[in-house]
Amino acid sequence: MSDTILKVEKLEKTYDNGVQALKGVSFDVKRGEFLVIIGLSGSGKSTLLRCLNNLHQPTGGRVTFNGEDITVVKGSKARSIRSKIGMIFQHFNLIPRYSVFKNALSGSLSRAGTLKSLMGIYNEEDKKRALDYLDLVGIKEKAYIRADQLSGGQQQRVAIARALTQNPEILLADEPVASLDPATCHTVMDYLKKVNRELGLTVICNLHFLSLVRQYADRVIALKGGELVYEGDPSHIDEKWFEEIYGEGAKEVHIN
Repeated sequence: MSDTILKVEKLEKTYDNGVQALKGVSFDVKRGEFLVIIGLSGSGKSTLLRCLNNLHQPTGGRVTFNGEDITVVKGSKARSIRSKIGMIFQHFNLIPRYSVFKNALSGSLSRAGTLKSLMGIYNEEDKKRALDYLDLVGIKEKAYIRADQLSGGQQQRVAIARALTQNPEILLADEPVASLDPATCHTVMDYLKKVNRELGLTVICNLHFLSLVRQYADRVIALKGGELVYEGDPSHIDEKWFEEIYGEGAKEVHIN
């Protein structure tokens, strides 16, 4: 099996309003890597993640997942591939009235089917997997309370468990700590790193704060105006590179 799980080649995305969000972005992702994407708001980070799992259709270039071009697949094949690429969002996207357990179980939707899921019919293996992943992210004791009774950090941990229940090979995280207070950021990032290390899961994560990037990333890429302007070790982003990525006069904010 190749060490490269994902290959992005000259990826472009232009929206219907004419905005060119991605301009020929190319990079590889190694299996088991924790890759972080940085850049200003509007640099193309979120668009890039959505192109990686086919939520957005690129207008040029291609994305190859496990050797297969996933930018051209449609229908059930596209859904099958998407099930192998889990995603965590900034605002959690849980169903507030559902229990923590039921939210985590919804990650198995692609296996259970829509009708069975709507009826609450899941097999025992999926139920065990959901509880195991809730345990992995330290939230199992809250399994049977409503999701809207949890703090933001706890809800994001449920979202991680839900994505893991999907049984993905890659986990995409779009600004997973942007809605959280600084004290909670590290807790969520620690669990993402735990998932990466203990499960060997490839993680691709959008982040704003370089202090978090330096602590958690194996490698970092930076986007600016839809173009890739940096790729390498996060520790090599010095003051000069920071200004190149974020603009002259920008100040780094640290999350301790």
